Amino acid sequence: MFKKFVFGLMGLLLLAYLAVVLWPEKKYKAYQVSADYQAQVDAFYVPPMPADWTWRSYETSDGTTLRWGETGNRGAAKATIFWVPGYTATLNMYGEHFDRLAEQGYHIVGLDLRGQGGSERHRDNQPEKLWIDDFADYSNDVAAFIGAQKLPDERSSILTGISFGGHVVTRTIADHQTKIDGLYLIAPAFRPSSGDYSFEEARQLMASAKWFGKSKNYVQGQGNWVPDGLDYSQGSDCSANPKRLYLRDAIFTRLPEQRVGGVTNQWGYEFFDSSEKMLSPGYFEQVGLPVTIISATNDTFVDTSINSKACRENLSQCVEIVMPETGHCLPQERDEVVDAMLAEFDVLLERITSDSN
Repeated sequence: MFKKFVFGLMGLLLLAYLAVVLWPEKKYKAYQVSADYQAQVDAFYVPPMPADWTWRSYETSDGTTLRWGETGNRGAAKATIFWVPGYTATLNMYGEHFDRLAEQGYHIVGLDLRGQGGSERHRDNQPEKLWIDDFADYSNDVAAFIGAQKLPDERSSILTGISFGGHVVTRTIADHQTKIDGLYLIAPAFRPSSGDYSFEEARQLMASAKWFGKSKNYVQGQGNWVPDGLDYSQGSDCSANPKRLYLRDAIFTRLPEQRVGGVTNQWGYEFFDSSEKMLSPGYFEQVGLPVTIISATNDTFVDTSINSKACRENLSQCVEIVMPETGHCLPQERDEVVDAMLAEFDVLLERITSDSN
């Protein structure tokens, strides 16, 4: 029995050694675009931030510097919208949306999550790799940031999150006593898609990679940023609208310091672990706010059936709006979809103010 144990241990050590030798972390090398691709980027229109937009910085409890910004109407707005982008996304993608919401009378406060957009990166020598020790760090950041804003007590506030950002802001409300009056979720990733594997299989693969000391490595098949598509005249399953679909890629080409790559084993495992926590009995019931969920009919990135079930059965004041013939990248969809999404902020605000009267 002891010999079997020793041989088993030796086998595990051998596997760990082989993993270190055969699967080393690659030295960072940024993607270089071709001249033809650069020409498309140069011709692509990226809406600027609102004319009265101001960039600022916020330091978290562990000393990480986050970039945020706001419109100039803080003192004369009907409500404040806190905006948290999704995975790899940057606030620079939403200048058009912020302009239009400000025209509707909203004060916009946007926050780039740690490791994304203009916020501080975890490792200078691997700037495109996201790292998180615990997914609670994200929601802790958001809750503390909102608490530091010192908005007027009488003003309603809406917390908005897109995809992975929707996951983060939902945890912000469930886990903290945050002064927020409504939650607006765009294709929230309560449970991310796991591709060709089951959710548990994907989780175990990332757990195994972490066990072998490969937390910092990309998940198999992932890597540093590369463009989603090389032809800016074509749509994709994420959005059929090419005039907005390539906002992120155009920004990443023009501002390479904002690039974010694929999923690492550490980040992916923590995301999946957070999803298990979120879907545990009684978790959603802690939200207790008016919630709007905007869903896509052809979403291949998140499990929309879970979102619908949570809205229908667990989130007591939830309304789901399904946008027909849309993909996961809802803010980058065609005009009529974006128009309808932005109009839903007024509907949610009416629900908030009606409940408070």
